[in-house]
Amino acid sequence: MKNELKHQRKNQIMNAALSVAVQKGYSNSRMDDIVKKSNLSKGAIYWYYKSKKDVYLDLVDHWFKQYSSDVLIKIEVKKTASDKLNALFQYFSSQFVKNQSVFRILSEFWSLSKIDPEFNDKLQTVYKVFLDYIINIIKEGIASKEFKNVDPRITALSILINVEGIHWFTLFEKSGVEAKEYIDTISDFILSGLTIGLKNESS
Repeated sequence: MKNELKHQRKNQIMNAALSVAVQKGYSNSRMDDIVKKSNLSKGAIYWYYKSKKDVYLDLVDHWFKQYSSDVLIKIEVKKTASDKLNALFQYFSSQFVKNQSVFRILSEFWSLSKIDPEFNDKLQTVYKVFLDYIINIIKEGIASKEFKNVDPRITALSILINVEGIHWFTLFEKSGVEAKEYIDTISDFILSGLTIGLKNESS
């Protein structure tokens, strides 16, 4: 019961912090903003976190776990490496339509990582987990002869950079390109680049 209450309250705090960060940014937000948004008392929040910085450091983990677990569920049911990569792209495309705050917070995280080593370390750690997962998909495709013999790490980095590029659509809404159109085009480029020429290599 105590663990359930703790989990519930921390989720309240994290969701409130995410909302506040998207609306005001880290620098312009205060613990009082998070308290108000969470509908918890200030004492309840300070029971779990000593400072605003502690809240936002935990928010990086919360954000990553919440959305990485969802995408991994979508990917794991796919049988081929190509289908897994396509599911990855389509998941983030659909998430952009459903909830842009997922991507808006990325800008805030990266801004914080440039000025604070703790945020940088935290962000690098969570990104490495996701990068390694994509690397394994690339290796799977190479081993099954579905993909060309590319460098898995460089390819995975390219994919991660393009996925992360979705968050720019939250900053430049009048780009003239829809996020879904961007994702569909990029995913076609990447998958074609991984598979084109395989017939020539095998002949």
